[in-house]
Amino acid sequence: MILNAVDNCRTTHISPSQLHIQYFGRWDKTDANNYRCAQGAVYIKLNFTGTSIKAKLQDRTNYWKVSIDNGPFRKLRPSIGTTTLAEKLSPGLHKLLLVRMTEGIQGISCFQGFILDGDACILRPDALKKRRIEFIGDSITAGAKNSPATDIPNPDYYDMEDNDLAYGPQLARMLEADYSVLGVSGEGLIHQWDEIRPYNRVHTADRYKWTLYSDSFRGNQLWDAEQFPVDAILICIGTNDFIDQKPDFEVETYADFDGRNRIPEQAEFIKSYTELLKTVRSVNPEAAIICIEPVPAWVGADVRYWICLSINQLKAKGDKNLHYIPLNVPEPLLQEADYANDLTHPTAEGAKKIALYLKDKVANIMQWQ
Repeated sequence: MILNAVDNCRTTHISPSQLHIQYFGRWDKTDANNYRCAQGAVYIKLNFTGTSIKAKLQDRTNYWKVSIDNGPFRKLRPSIGTTTLAEKLSPGLHKLLLVRMTEGIQGISCFQGFILDGDACILRPDALKKRRIEFIGDSITAGAKNSPATDIPNPDYYDMEDNDLAYGPQLARMLEADYSVLGVSGEGLIHQWDEIRPYNRVHTADRYKWTLYSDSFRGNQLWDAEQFPVDAILICIGTNDFIDQKPDFEVETYADFDGRNRIPEQAEFIKSYTELLKTVRSVNPEAAIICIEPVPAWVGADVRYWICLSINQLKAKGDKNLHYIPLNVPEPLLQEADYANDLTHPTAEGAKKIALYLKDKVANIMQWQ
């Protein structure tokens, strides 16, 4: 195995631009010494030798998790300077998987390389998987509330989020695919969960073309899809646009709320949905776009019909690689026990239920045997 080692294997600091480090999801690689990410569930793979490995990961706001040799994950928050990922390993070849758990809204992570033992080296990576899927959505796609933080007193929202255990990454693993996730809590097609008219904030169709998360229209680097080309894109969006009709929604949850005219009309929804589909298509000319209805059944049947109308409009104009999968027909896919006590955010097991439901349907669309 050592015959596959790269040159200069005694170098302890491994630059992020080293060829044999594999990156998945959306990364800004403009600076060869400082790779940045601000989307959920991006990840890194590395094969290396030695008895320890550290990361130069500048990130004080996000959670990550690490697995060595396909073992169980360990959750961590990066330290100032270097973060120990593993130590006291047996000599020989090891495999590392490092995953960002927290969605992009929590800020930019800066990866500046690995630190290995003085006599260790990195090795050629495993072959890439032949399939790649991208997932677009809101907090459900981001994995909000799916990872109870039982070891933290009074955990906050992001203490309980593991984007890698949302339905998307679980589905990708079932289909033997790598993945990219663009899931943003509170995100809507037309308005954010707490936004009032004139709805002039950043929304999904605005943000999709950007490499990193941003809530501003200024200075965003456009994403080059050739860095991580995907075969299929799954879109699950709309829950926050209909949040007013959630059974336990309270208008007092934010100030100065005028609840009138917050539930979209058919024309308004279709206009925004087709805009998103056209934006996604402009970045991915050949990929299959698969639309699924919002997960919570309380969003209602109108949305299913409106999504189908949006798809049919674009199909009539020549885009034949658009598809639709309902979730809550003839009955809701998830039950109350599948949610994190709010009828909106699935637990990790609830997300697995969604992934299992979608597995064969997506495989059939993609003709993946």
